[in-house]
Amino acid sequence: MPTPWRSFMIWTLVVLLVTRSKAKTQDIPSIYGPIQQLGSESTVDAGKYFKRKPSDFVHPGIWHSHDDLERIRNGVLKNKEPWASAYKEFSADFYSQANYTIQGPVAYLSRGAVNNYTTFTNDVRAAWQNALMWYITKDRAHWQLTSDILNGWGSTLTDIVGIDRSLLIGLEGDLFVNAAEIMRWEGNWTESGASWTGGSGFSNQLYWLFSRQSAVIGQANYGMVSIKSLLSFAVYLDDVDLYNYAINAYINGRCAGVFSLYEPSTGQSSESGRDQSHATSGIGWTVLAAKTAQTQGSDLFSLGNNLLLKGAEYTAKYNLNYTVDYDPDWYRCEAVLVNGPWANISEEDRGVTNQRPIWDMIYYEYVVKRGIHAPYTTEAVTKEGFEGRVYKNVDDLPSWGSLVFAY
Repeated sequence: MPTPWRSFMIWTLVVLLVTRSKAKTQDIPSIYGPIQQLGSESTVDAGKYFKRKPSDFVHPGIWHSHDDLERIRNGVLKNKEPWASAYKEFSADFYSQANYTIQGPVAYLSRGAVNNYTTFTNDVRAAWQNALMWYITKDRAHWQLTSDILNGWGSTLTDIVGIDRSLLIGLEGDLFVNAAEIMRWEGNWTESGASWTGGSGFSNQLYWLFSRQSAVIGQANYGMVSIKSLLSFAVYLDDVDLYNYAINAYINGRCAGVFSLYEPSTGQSSESGRDQSHATSGIGWTVLAAKTAQTQGSDLFSLGNNLLLKGAEYTAKYNLNYTVDYDPDWYRCEAVLVNGPWANISEEDRGVTNQRPIWDMIYYEYVVKRGIHAPYTTEAVTKEGFEGRVYKNVDDLPSWGSLVFAY
């Protein structure tokens, strides 16, 4: 039997051989170069959503502002619905416990041919849920656990490798920074290793290892994952250029922006012919990007006459087993990478499930807050049931919508 040390060394060698391309905290700019500029969308002036200086950022200001956090806390403490019932489930969840056993950190993460990222997935989920638990309860034990996770990973992780590393960065990384934003601005958390000379600590890692690897935006859902996480990273870092770049990509991106993801007349997703899992998740990621911009004072939800809602209604309708019109000429860039383009809408993964928890976010934003009629989204919320623990892909979406996104 090989010793644990020998097994670790063998695994490390496999990672290096399989992934080949590595990105360390010190070398990302030399790999990817400067952030490129995108062309303009003739109907929308992205500039009106831009930041002008670092002090323009609102904190906390990613998925939740201070007022949002207060609405959650007051809903729970005053026993108001839907917060009270949702909190009962949330507070009992495995990832919400102050005695959660931290699974990391490790120095290297890989997503691709070799995977070892589940420790990070689980720990950042626990950090985010415990950050919310601390805010609601003010129990110092939740604060301490979140702090330990942020400091542990923030001072240890130095390398992310693999062909799908941008997904790891955009999914787990987004939960990671949302936990940190709450802790920093509401909990007075100061990261371990921070120094005026830089070189270590959560923020340094976030700047080099996470945000600069997300700057090359891919296609469709893959690209929207990067856009929504870039917005989060930029807010935490007060990075004006990065934030404006992501806003511009959200609006003007020809392969991953909102106007390229959803057909303007029907709302058909550019992934509808691929499978319903990607079509559904992509809507959720687009909502999260818009949530961050909203917290920063910009309304991206109403772009294109509520195009995002139109996309949600189209996908909800089809996944509720209704018939929808399908245009085979509306598909994602580089569809050939995933065996596209597609002549027909896909039935793969068809159906509404709380394991793809996107419907509460849309329902509360458009139907409850804005008073917009959205019959298929509303039906999907009922069909889906309670959004709680996600068992298969715990990193994809935050879930717990009736607690954290309710109005």
